[in-house]
Amino acid sequence: MRPSSLSLTQLLIGVLTAQVLLLGTQVHAQETIDWRTEADLDKQLQLTFDLTWEEVPLRDGLMRLGQTQRVAIFLDRRVDPDQTMKMAFTNERLELGLQRIAAQLGIGMARVGDVIYLGPTDTASRLPTVAELQAQFAKSSGYPKAVKLLDRKKYRWPKLSTPEAILTEVATHHGLRWSNLDAVIKHDLWPAVDFPPLKTTEYLSIVLAGYHASYRFNKTDDGVELQLVSIPDDLSLTRVHQYAGNHDEAIEKIQHLFPEIKVQSDGKRQLAVTGPQQVQEQIAKLLRGSTARNTVVMPGEKRYTLNVEQLPLGPVLNALEQQLGMKFDVPDGVKEALTQRVSFSVKTVGMTGLLDAVFKGTDFTYEIREDKIVVSKKP
Repeated sequence: MRPSSLSLTQLLIGVLTAQVLLLGTQVHAQETIDWRTEADLDKQLQLTFDLTWEEVPLRDGLMRLGQTQRVAIFLDRRVDPDQTMKMAFTNERLELGLQRIAAQLGIGMARVGDVIYLGPTDTASRLPTVAELQAQFAKSSGYPKAVKLLDRKKYRWPKLSTPEAILTEVATHHGLRWSNLDAVIKHDLWPAVDFPPLKTTEYLSIVLAGYHASYRFNKTDDGVELQLVSIPDDLSLTRVHQYAGNHDEAIEKIQHLFPEIKVQSDGKRQLAVTGPQQVQEQIAKLLRGSTARNTVVMPGEKRYTLNVEQLPLGPVLNALEQQLGMKFDVPDGVKEALTQRVSFSVKTVGMTGLLDAVFKGTDFTYEIREDKIVVSKKP
């Protein structure tokens, strides 16, 4: 009888949690949260959490998750906020959990400034790059009013705000105006939102994302106007990274992880990287000596529980091939070193969490490439 009693208790807790979320939405929506930002947000996204959603409305679940983790989450207007979600997270890294939510919904996830955006995949894949390009355009425009869009400001709006009013307020505050707002923006009533400090270029990119739109600056006789345009399919973003180490080795590592990226060296202290903003951030981490990784989370990702005590890494990888359904690609020069013994313990983690545990504390790292896992020595 005890298992049945436990299940009933869990069911009651799930129902009560959903009711609290529904009843508390109006109150919490107006609260100002001390959102995590910058390095604090980076750290929080790598920490683990436990959570069970039992038929919880998407918007309510995301709101509560964001508040408890102090991570700002913005849901695109094109995603049904009332659809119910059933998901379980146990000892899950927050970033991976958010990616799993997006994968379950068939949408994408992106980070713009210190806000996590969830929306259609094509928009999510471009949005960080759009926001960064807008910051570059504002900085190089030569228009003092446009340059002010780079200032960080805390933005929020109350329940039942309209996107027209939100966008008009921003333009008016900066002494600008929109030339074609009515032609692009549909009349909506939006829920209350509170953001961490953002550049106005980032804020505008997030607000306009739901229309797959961006903007450009136009000089007129009496000032500067903002014109709404569609987010282009092809975006080219080049950033110069300062790096005093060996450029040939750095370029090899970058192109190993991100083969689609173009990298040029000045032969001294600068690497010019052309690629999307998400990759630029990973490359910046790599050049600082941190771990950079290119991963994709699929809906319904399998969970793994495993304990290993002082076993050689080679046989562990051989055994994992059957569990993962993927082959480990180990270069000849690396195979001889796989006698290193490893110990780790994981519980209900995804494939990335499992592999992170396998290679932690070893001389090796890995990269997931379609149907194989490439193993290489750490730099």
